[in-house]
Amino acid sequence: MTYPARRKLIVASAVGSIALAAGTLSVTSINYELVVTRLDLGLGRRIAFLPDVHYHRPGEAHVERALRELQSLKPDAVVIGGDLVDEETRDIDGLHDVLSRIDSREKLAVLGNHEYWSGKVENAVGALMRHGFRVISNGYAETSFGRVFGYDWQEDRKYPRISFDGLVFAHDPNAADSVVGRALVIAGHTHGGLTIGGITVISNSKYNRGLYDLGGPKLYVSRGIGQMLHQIRINSSPELLIIE
Repeated sequence: MTYPARRKLIVASAVGSIALAAGTLSVTSINYELVVTRLDLGLGRRIAFLPDVHYHRPGEAHVERALRELQSLKPDAVVIGGDLVDEETRDIDGLHDVLSRIDSREKLAVLGNHEYWSGKVENAVGALMRHGFRVISNGYAETSFGRVFGYDWQEDRKYPRISFDGLVFAHDPNAADSVVGRALVIAGHTHGGLTIGGITVISNSKYNRGLYDLGGPKLYVSRGIGQMLHQIRINSSPELLIIE
């Protein structure tokens, strides 16, 4: 499987000044509580969706918390939702250890922007496949809970159009605009954005967090597990999504 190189984008924003002006922020750091969100679809299966793990080095608190929660929940399937690694990832051997501790009958993955921007696509795909994950790249996969579709990250954020009535996994919430039918699109990427008083101030997608009814398909945007820098989150607790 060949993955093209992607152009790295660098975006700067005045988050600090906005936060100070608003005066209503709560900041959760590496000692955050991991929130478990459940979507009941009557699947008869338990699927855990983990986007934005942002693994950097062994022993990271946010990764350990997610692994402990997975061990407790015992999901039938685990889907890695992109940005498993990023530019700060230095220890691929440690990544193998993390993936080896995910115990599930079915394992799927899609890729996110940071796998491409960091140049670690082959490392990530190799590690995922070694530990039993099927990496889906703009295609379908048959699973015990039905046929699913997986979107690969697209740098122009324009995605292949599909008509589908099942589960769709993507890193980028913008992919939902290319889905027609009674699908449920599950995505990450935004980390919940910067939301103050219920109003989205900054986000890298027009779909920021939570559930959206798009007039056919529905979309759920997870806040994800980790961050690139220091695991600091503003008004956005990390989230492990369980679909049942």
